Amino acid sequence: MKIIAGFLLATACSLPLAAYAETYRVDVIVFVDRSAPGEQGRRPALPDMRRAIELSDAAGLSRANITLLPAEQSSLASEWQKLSNSKRYQPVARISWIQKDPPENNAPELHVRVGEPVGDISAIDGTIGLSAGHYLHLDADMAYTQTSGDGSRTAYRLREKRKMMRDELHHLDSPKLGVLARVTKSGG
Repeated sequence: MKIIAGFLLATACSLPLAAYAETYRVDVIVFVDRSAPGEQGRRPALPDMRRAIELSDAAGLSRANITLLPAEQSSLASEWQKLSNSKRYQPVARISWIQKDPPENNAPELHVRVGEPVGDISAIDGTIGLSAGHYLHLDADMAYTQTSGDGSRTAYRLREKRKMMRDELHHLDSPKLGVLARVTKSGG
């Protein structure tokens, strides 16, 4: 019996780590709350972009084991439609991707830019990324910037790191900006 157990342990240890790879699908909708209660805005500033990968950077996405999916393949189509039909909410972006082996620390983040530039930043500008340690986490750090009638700019920040339960729809929000997200295990 000890010989068999030793053989199984040796075999398991000799398998490449890729045999234990985890692959996840992430579907995200970014939306604006048009009639949110008054939140005191802040001076516009970009979130931390050190780990941000541009959605158009094929080489960077490949190095991060991320494959973008077309917006039409989003698993959140019904949620997009509900937000589109709402008078209060305005969906502005759908992002879906497959990610193999998300790291626990310093996970890559996707750079999300939506809308016309407001000065030197987009109306919605920031990052979103998946990390996997003992639990899955979705990290969103975005700013929604508006210009008032007098030309001054005000930004509203959504900064949240959320523990994600697989296959469940999660809602991350600030008073003006929100994210709906679902993470599912992918077949690879």
